[in-house]
Amino acid sequence: MGNHVEDLNKYAVRIKEGQRVLGSGVLWKPKSCEQNHIYVFTAAHVIKNHENVEVEFWHHENVVKLSVEKNMIAISKTYHQEGDFGDVGIIVLDYTYEDFPSYRFATFQSGLGSICQDKKLLMRGFPKEGHMEQSYELSKDTMSFEYAGFDNKISTLKYKICSSNVNTSDRNSEMEGFSGAGIFCDLDSELVLVGIHKGAAGSNAERGNLLGTTSDFIRNMCCENQYDIPNVINEINGNLSDQLEYFQEEILVDLEIEDMEKVSSLLYEVTGQDMTEALNGIFYNFCEKCHYRTNYHQCDHFRGFLLVLAVFLKAVNENVDLAMPRVRVPKEIPIYFVCSEGLGRSTHAQLKLNHFVYALKSQKELAHRLEDDCIIIWGSEQQPRDNQKKCTYSEYKNVLGDITRMPGSTLDITSIFKDPRPKAIIHIDEIISMLRDGKIQQLQEKFAEYIGELEK
Repeated sequence: MGNHVEDLNKYAVRIKEGQRVLGSGVLWKPKSCEQNHIYVFTAAHVIKNHENVEVEFWHHENVVKLSVEKNMIAISKTYHQEGDFGDVGIIVLDYTYEDFPSYRFATFQSGLGSICQDKKLLMRGFPKEGHMEQSYELSKDTMSFEYAGFDNKISTLKYKICSSNVNTSDRNSEMEGFSGAGIFCDLDSELVLVGIHKGAAGSNAERGNLLGTTSDFIRNMCCENQYDIPNVINEINGNLSDQLEYFQEEILVDLEIEDMEKVSSLLYEVTGQDMTEALNGIFYNFCEKCHYRTNYHQCDHFRGFLLVLAVFLKAVNENVDLAMPRVRVPKEIPIYFVCSEGLGRSTHAQLKLNHFVYALKSQKELAHRLEDDCIIIWGSEQQPRDNQKKCTYSEYKNVLGDITRMPGSTLDITSIFKDPRPKAIIHIDEIISMLRDGKIQQLQEKFAEYIGELEK
């Protein structure tokens, strides 16, 4: 789970009324919101009709304690008494938490209910049985569950206790205090919120069946109250304006005034359009190894490189279709952008082209999508060697032969030459350098000359 346990500790909230523990909650802050705006999601029955509510959470190695005013609380309109569905309360806090590790929400809409199938669910909260007034940190505990199903009609999630440290003879008392805690699932190395813990399925928890309110209900409640809306998994943010600062520091500061004006105009044109369709297309992708996997479009490196490439393509041809990019050098050539940290390295040595090609060929579906004579722009978080940032097809063929002989390689030398043949592979560093060099008005000619020089 990597740093997931540490993140769960940051998300966990203890909710009190004086010295009395009312229950638990989960902290959330969107990546783009006011610096002093942060939310606590909890169960409605934990905070409804209580006075002098306080929340406690961990930040900067200390317990933060905040009083909650009534106008900072929203209770679900569907919750009136114990047992009602839609058991959710939201607290809005005025607190600065700049380094909060934000997370996304799962969704049970559109047939995606099986997203938790065969996955372990985790919950971090404050059981009353383990309460220690003298120690916030030691009062926390983690529960693990098995996903058991959901019912969208009542926005409810069902799960079964699988923690071995629970007293099976008195599960009711063991679960007291966990109400309102966030239920998380580990999906592709990413913690996502699937719901808020409500309580037992039925009159008690003896059979180990528990219920929670789904993350979709929480998002809808945020909409109703005009709060910030949590992003859901597989939801692509097609607005690249979050990478403006990166672009400015990486490129704009190195340009002369005339070039800066031209590039700035293209930059704001690109960030003003929705790139979701492009990101959903076949021209932008990732290949092994990527921490984000199918959520590669969340990666700051991918998004920053994509913004650079989009501005570059616009500079070469203002009418380029960024969803299906092609450039004339001199004939029309398709452009593909692929991010990868490569495959086949046994040490921490610098990246080489053969690492990238090995990763690309290991992703058969992606390799088959390419067109003959395309140009592949390669992005990577780690820097490749200076002499490993570009190659033509003739050099590419030599690399193919090398990777089939790499220790542990499973690639079939008789089949890998059947895939489409790229005209060139160019690392994103080369694109960045061309933009930094300026003379933007002549960039189309410069790029054609660059490709011509490669092929000599």
